[in-house]
Amino acid sequence: MKKTTAIRVLTFNVFNVEGDPARQAAMRDGIAALQPDLVALQEIARTDEHDQLADLLSGTDLHGFHQNDLLDNPQRTSFEIALASRWKPSQIELAVLPGNKYDIGPRYAIGATIPLPGGPTLPFISAVTSWRLDAEADRLNQVHAIAQFEGKLRSDVPTILAGDFNAGPEADSIRYLTGQTTANGHSTCFHDAWTIAGDGGPGHTWTTRNPLAADLDLVIGQPGHARRIDYIFVGWRYGSPHSGGDTHYAACVRKCEVVFTNPPISDHYGVLATIEITG
Repeated sequence: MKKTTAIRVLTFNVFNVEGDPARQAAMRDGIAALQPDLVALQEIARTDEHDQLADLLSGTDLHGFHQNDLLDNPQRTSFEIALASRWKPSQIELAVLPGNKYDIGPRYAIGATIPLPGGPTLPFISAVTSWRLDAEADRLNQVHAIAQFEGKLRSDVPTILAGDFNAGPEADSIRYLTGQTTANGHSTCFHDAWTIAGDGGPGHTWTTRNPLAADLDLVIGQPGHARRIDYIFVGWRYGSPHSGGDTHYAACVRKCEVVFTNPPISDHYGVLATIEITG
């Protein structure tokens, strides 16, 4: 008999420790209230004086891993990433992504293989790509590297990939991830959770309507701008028990919503998806 497990997946760019210190408590309370099972976090600070990941996950039963946990000689950057899981991962790895000439320090994706209740193992990846408007060629190279990384982690449950990809759905980097174009002679395919089950509207996650996104006006320089750049992607079912494929589980997106909008608690809104794992 097939078994279905519903999991809640959150991605959120937390904007480091910028702004009002009260924002950190609001983010901690907001994450706890959503009760996610998997969390991808971007721009999350780790210094000798402050462990933002530990602060944000305090009071939850989530296992958190910052990219610096996996580095012998971590370098401080503005785009550090982390992930967290309700179930303790059996494996954690980093992938180095192609850089951008404007990057300060290396850029990574962090991936985990996570044993779910009942035995299946789910790969989960958190990532952030280059932010500059003129960096789409770099983003395309970066998502290609992420797809290669995913191929190494791939398991018996379709992979979940989440993060801040700094590009709209029409961009080549997102079209590559969703199977609509190629990169360096290669292709892949993930399902975009918002496209499948978004709760209405455009799903914008970075917008001038957010008073904490003051840097958007500086970057874009145009009024009333809004973009959907934060995503939860779900790998397709690579095979079936009857076709001889290597995946016997399906991951079906049932709901997707933009969160942390009222009041906003970062310069990005978050994205939360409910995904059913069946097999």
